[in-house]
Amino acid sequence: MRGRWTIPLWMTLLVAGTAATATVQDDLDALLGDAQRPSAPQEPTAAEDETPAAQARDEADAQTTGVIPLPREPAPTGDVPARASRSRLVEEIVVTAQKREENLQDVPISVQAFSGEKLDAMGITDQTDLQRITPGLNITSQVSYVVTFLRGVGTDAVTAADPSVATYIDGIYFPFASNLAQNFGAVERIEVLKGPQGTLFGRNATGGAFSIHTKKPTFDDAFGELLLSADTYTRMARLYGNLPLSDSFAINASAVTSTFDNFYTGTRGNPPTGIPDDDTEGLRIKARWRPRDDLELQLAMFRLELHGAAANIAYNARPSTLGMLQGIQPQPGTHGAIDAPAYTQTDANTVYYGQLEYNAPWFDFKIIASDQRMDTAGIRDFDGSPQPISTFETPSQYIDARSLEVQFLSNDEFGPDWFKWILGGYYFEGVNGFEILNFIVNGISLEQGTLGPLALPEALRGLIGLAQAAPSGALSLTGLIGTDSRAVFAQTTTSVTDWLDVTLGGRYQVEERYIYDSSVGLDNGDGTRTELIDNTDRATDSNGDPYPASDTRSTFSPKVSIDLRPFNDDTLIYLSWQKALKAATYNTVAIYDQPDYVKPEEIVAWELGAKFSAFDGLLRLNGAVFDYDVANLQQAFISLFAGGVISFQNAGRARIRGADFDGVLVLLPSLVDDLVLAGGAAWLDAEYQDFTGAAGFDEAGFFSQDNDYSGNQVIRSPTFTGTLSLSKTWGVPGGPFEAAFDAYYTDDFFYEPSNRQATLQAAYWLLGARLSYLYEALDLRLTAGVRNLTDEFYTNGIFVTDYGVQPSIAMPRSYSLQLVWNF
Repeated sequence: MRGRWTIPLWMTLLVAGTAATATVQDDLDALLGDAQRPSAPQEPTAAEDETPAAQARDEADAQTTGVIPLPREPAPTGDVPARASRSRLVEEIVVTAQKREENLQDVPISVQAFSGEKLDAMGITDQTDLQRITPGLNITSQVSYVVTFLRGVGTDAVTAADPSVATYIDGIYFPFASNLAQNFGAVERIEVLKGPQGTLFGRNATGGAFSIHTKKPTFDDAFGELLLSADTYTRMARLYGNLPLSDSFAINASAVTSTFDNFYTGTRGNPPTGIPDDDTEGLRIKARWRPRDDLELQLAMFRLELHGAAANIAYNARPSTLGMLQGIQPQPGTHGAIDAPAYTQTDANTVYYGQLEYNAPWFDFKIIASDQRMDTAGIRDFDGSPQPISTFETPSQYIDARSLEVQFLSNDEFGPDWFKWILGGYYFEGVNGFEILNFIVNGISLEQGTLGPLALPEALRGLIGLAQAAPSGALSLTGLIGTDSRAVFAQTTTSVTDWLDVTLGGRYQVEERYIYDSSVGLDNGDGTRTELIDNTDRATDSNGDPYPASDTRSTFSPKVSIDLRPFNDDTLIYLSWQKALKAATYNTVAIYDQPDYVKPEEIVAWELGAKFSAFDGLLRLNGAVFDYDVANLQQAFISLFAGGVISFQNAGRARIRGADFDGVLVLLPSLVDDLVLAGGAAWLDAEYQDFTGAAGFDEAGFFSQDNDYSGNQVIRSPTFTGTLSLSKTWGVPGGPFEAAFDAYYTDDFFYEPSNRQATLQAAYWLLGARLSYLYEALDLRLTAGVRNLTDEFYTNGIFVTDYGVQPSIAMPRSYSLQLVWNF
């Protein structure tokens, strides 16, 4: 039955019981001093050179991390400096971008992967930080949501529509983006998969996917990690521990707590009060049981709580003409006032998940299941000013979802070694949206039936009048959308010759999207509600004609890839073509009109890429050119004249072309030890080719619904982005000392399809630096750093209404100190 869960997690698990030539190589050898290239350091004995915690972590790496650890250096003796340790930026990583473990350089997909050690070396602590090290990625956090665009594909609001860049944690699809910019905790590695991933990762991966892997429990030894950090605005503590209870059963836990001192100043509410700190607490517990060598069960629980106001604090920096007529004055900085008592609260972001893996003689079998619930509440000042005009209040916003995935994978024990395959099935069911959204409109005068010079729709005037006569002065809205999705997928890779592989894949999906609940009522101020309109069984299409309140689509997402190694195993060239789909949706929060149906987003993608490595990993360079044809992009807007809440519309067609690359190079190893350059760049040409009948605001801030944005730049798609990191490691008494400098640059981009100047983000640089010292005897690392070194002023997203533009201003310059102790 729709809306009821029918597959308990425990029952599911239980029942399952640059191409390179020889000449180029010679030239690079001469340039880098190949003859004098440093050899790998000698492997130390555990008793002499490693602490027990270090031994346990190395063993854990070998078993579970997917990172090939570099050998440790011998500890120094007396006053003799230690030989320079290898940089933490240089490593080989095993990824699961194709659902099986493979070396990053062997995967014919654009992937950037970072181990937990590398993320720490680059100063990355949460999801939004990934933008600084991933060319082509635009990721921000605003209004309690994480908004992600990758290579120009993304979703700028996610209250009803799903993100276009899917997030997976330990193989589990996380459908919600609200408050997802959490500290990663004890992370093993993060994979950023660029481009559509429709075959293996499925629904809503039209732009790509984040695949985050947390650390598995290990059976060898008990060990832990304590992290303490403080910067100008944030204080954080994280504790991770691994505890083996037998040689086949172990648990681990990662707990984090943080406090953010908001750099916004001023007042909120009436009577005015200050802006509180944000307090976050998170916990992840994992258990791992291996009763036999060929059978393993993992169970996990994750929970996050957040209380504060930062996500919903923003001031009206650029009042529209209508806003100025209402007496709103610009508040362009981080100091101001709003009349709404803004806050954000997540009390129950809880996920239970598990994986059962069986290595049969003929194939490997996996079953992965999850049960997810997230409840969020908050208040947002709709006009961003001290005037009591209008306010959003969301006492109950939630996502309730379950998923199940089954995989059959070929292994090395059965079948020809020239043929690899994966076959699987996927099920997802969920409901998400606003269970209660109170829209307070006491500041809107109805005497003339207009809002400034604009006439309000008659139906809206009537509802506002009823709301203003109600005790709370609020319309009480409900907008929930349901999903029922089933899919089967398969992918094969055939090695035609030693240098030619052909990959064929496809995913067949049947997905129903339906209006679970859509209604309009009055908030009685005592916790009760008087319903006025029930829209649950009503909807319209883009032309305003009646449309069913349930939409079922059967789709097929194919993939073809040709992989070449024409020179040697260190050079991979690939050409791929694929399709992917993002689910349709409904604008379920509809005040005076029926909910609108929003078509699914479809993408057809070509990509030509190359991966090259040399000198035992001292040089690695990966790049790709791509061409995307995107139909029915889902774009968001907010206006009183279209209901007053976030709505989605379809852009008919967009064309996105571009190129990106990333690489790591150990500079002049024959002259300088461990001087490493890492970075990359992305170029995008992203344009709306057909976007007529579009809703949006003009330069004066007036809203209309019959605009032509064809030829405009796709939102959040800067023409050029670049990242750079330079790191040097020295051997000093006690252990290695690191110094690092990094830079990120982005061209200007627009936040709205109209490309109006009021929502243009100008080009900017972000610079940072870090100093780090590891005292090996205690396995204790101390890092000092500075972020946004030049105190660049830029935005972290915007909130646009009829009253003007409310930018979320990004963090100014901050200084940090971090201690990490492994014990």
